[in-house]
Amino acid sequence: MRKTQIYKYYAFGYNYALLKNGGCLGWAKELAISTLKDLFIDLTMLDLKVTLKAAEKLQSILQEIEKSDAATIDAALANRIKSEVERIDPSLDAELQLQDAYVLTEKRYGTDKLLENPDSLLSGGVYSKLSDTSKKDFSLACTQIAFSQPTAAAFHLMRALEEQVKMIYLGFKKTKRLKKPMWGPMIEELRKKKKPKPSEKLMSHLDGIRVHFRNPTQHPEAFYTLDEAQDLLNQTITAVNMIHRELPKTG
Repeated sequence: MRKTQIYKYYAFGYNYALLKNGGCLGWAKELAISTLKDLFIDLTMLDLKVTLKAAEKLQSILQEIEKSDAATIDAALANRIKSEVERIDPSLDAELQLQDAYVLTEKRYGTDKLLENPDSLLSGGVYSKLSDTSKKDFSLACTQIAFSQPTAAAFHLMRALEEQVKMIYLGFKKTKRLKKPMWGPMIEELRKKKKPKPSEKLMSHLDGIRVHFRNPTQHPEAFYTLDEAQDLLNQTITAVNMIHRELPKTG
């Protein structure tokens, strides 16, 4: 996936029309060079490979202008530019018909936060304390919600949160730990433990997510709606923040 601003297409079309209609007639040499260079940069950035190949003669004209001593573009050179732009027109028209733009629909959280700043969804400083695995899973979950892939988002959210459940378990449980720490048994052991231990409010929240989300997610026939995935994101954010508020109690 590559992020491309729609404005790039507009700017490209505007500059292309100027070249096609006037061929830079009477333009200062520097302006003509700049506009032609921008054209080739845009063709590359917009992945219009066929048109870029078809525009090789136009690139040769650009090189001529760069070597020229003339201060402006005369009629003869302008006509050559116009002719070359008109020649590549069919290639551009055909290639643009193969280009599609997908618009991300609005979610409960802003697209910029989901794609660029998932750390801002958590309380201050919490994201930096997550394990590398949790960071990756949480970020991927946010990306999948932005792209309307709710089941994938749920999978990554549960992976991210289970890692945090293990973190609080290891923080409070210093001896006789489970050989294979699993979500349910970890909660059970923390509840049975003498103080200090996590609050019952946190344990209930984590166990509720386990029963209503984590366990169903393990079934291959389970699919989530976008609303369900966003509900789970809200609950995961709350759970992770609660875990990290209580972790300092481990001393």
